[in-house]
Amino acid sequence: DMWRSYHQKQSIDIAVIGSSLASCALPEEELAAATGENVALMATNAQSLDMSQIALETLLREHSPRYVILVMDLTNMTGKPYAKAQKAFLYAELQTDSWKDKPADLLRYMTSRDNFTGADSLNALFPWQSGSWPTDWPATIQQKWNAVLNRLPHRRGAAHAQPEDAAVINFDTVGAENTWNQNAHDFSAQHIEELTSMLQLCQENGTRLLLISAPKTTLDVVSYETYFDDYAYFKQLAAQYGASYYDFNLAKPELFENKEPDYHKDFTHMNAAGGHAFSLSMAKFLAMLDAGQDVESLFETPSEYLAAVNYITNVYMTPEVHPDKILLLAGSYHGPSVQAEYEFWVKAPGASEYSRVSAYSTRSWTEYAAAEHGTYQFRVNARIVGSSADFERYYECSVDF
Repeated sequence: DMWRSYHQKQSIDIAVIGSSLASCALPEEELAAATGENVALMATNAQSLDMSQIALETLLREHSPRYVILVMDLTNMTGKPYAKAQKAFLYAELQTDSWKDKPADLLRYMTSRDNFTGADSLNALFPWQSGSWPTDWPATIQQKWNAVLNRLPHRRGAAHAQPEDAAVINFDTVGAENTWNQNAHDFSAQHIEELTSMLQLCQENGTRLLLISAPKTTLDVVSYETYFDDYAYFKQLAAQYGASYYDFNLAKPELFENKEPDYHKDFTHMNAAGGHAFSLSMAKFLAMLDAGQDVESLFETPSEYLAAVNYITNVYMTPEVHPDKILLLAGSYHGPSVQAEYEFWVKAPGASEYSRVSAYSTRSWTEYAAAEHGTYQFRVNARIVGSSADFERYYECSVDF
């Protein structure tokens, strides 16, 4: 849908490039309606920087947009890209290419440093499902042909639209899930090179590139241990190539008010309401840039941001099973001015109500002497030291003993 919609456009004023973070935060139809301009959303799920680079090269070869908005995804700066997403991206590009562009795109893929020495180089011509050569050629060809026939009706009626998503994150169930805990943390030289190449390409073409971080939950900002070091790095790298980096997590309320949990379906992705609100904010922001206004004052400093996180975003618990007991280890995310305290509860096998294991304390662990085998339900409550609330956040989990 992304490539098909792109090829159908006669002109493009604003292009948004990136992963699902981009497509959720700045849906094409929402941003187009908010700005009144022609928008191309060149973002797909798990889109790595090498794929974004292909999208950008294609865009600048065929159009002259006023703005390119590259939505940063910290996942794309660390570790290896998702191979299945890369293949899907290439396959979709080749299916929607004009015939004159297919040979060049095939050659680019087959000779890339990632694929040149592997089976994927030739599989670009025949993208078999397994990634290896088939043993039963007639059956495989028939399978591929049937798949093509099944796709045709959907392709004719396809519309390039993001599904409406009204899901809202529940911070009492997210646990320890966050970007920092899911990623390798050091930026790889290859990904830095890919990002730099995109910055250089826009600079050489005289295209105004905005590198941005889309709004996500406060949880995912405060839990990422090098978040503001990375912020400083992107800021100086973008400036080095005449681009700008803006982190909309630091936006002041007059620019964008990030309503949590209303605007988020998980700890990083915005839902439909969030995408609508952020598109309006981005339209306002672009209008200010067009008018030559100073926009830096619309963003907080990292220290100002952290000072406002004077609450517990979430609490989590990791149980350890021992021969005679269960050790409960808790933790929470919050701003630097906050000290948390924890209270532990248990629902033993067959019990209908929780009973308290240990009262509130700043100690983030406790031991429970399990008396019988079975499934135990544990709960940890968390609140700020000095609070009189029963709890501010909680987390529950089951343990088989």
